[in-house]
Amino acid sequence: MKRILVRAEECAGCRQCEMACSFQHSGRFSPSLARVTVHKDDLNGLDYPVMCRQCSLCLPMESCPAAALSRDAEGVVVADWQLCTGCGLCVQTCRYGAVKMQGGKPLVCNMCEGRPQCVERCPTEALEHIEAPEFTETPEEAFRRMKEAWGFHE
Repeated sequence: MKRILVRAEECAGCRQCEMACSFQHSGRFSPSLARVTVHKDDLNGLDYPVMCRQCSLCLPMESCPAAALSRDAEGVVVADWQLCTGCGLCVQTCRYGAVKMQGGKPLVCNMCEGRPQCVERCPTEALEHIEAPEFTETPEEAFRRMKEAWGFHE
């Protein structure tokens, strides 16, 4: 399956991915409307974009009592706002913090129907949309890995 992979070493923290995503989905530039969130370690100048990993076992989808999260024909997790009750279990159960709520409805990356705008607009090519196995690295793990590799000391 095609997934969006993160090359954390390349992320400049510009948040252009958030702006492209929010504009694609809402016609507005607002991080709160984006399906991607850039996590920051300001002390060390590290950044990591987080969006739906399209996990084989999607805990938010499994936990949704209204079945508002499902997979489309391509296998991409999508949210049906008509079915959603706004309970927030999807946010609570996502291992990666990739689901957030806006106006009582879940924001989940739907891969922009095959042309993710976050990937297309990333100026440093930190994001890549490719056929890939699942990856499990969290922002905290990436930050720890980069600090060790780059000799940062805390």
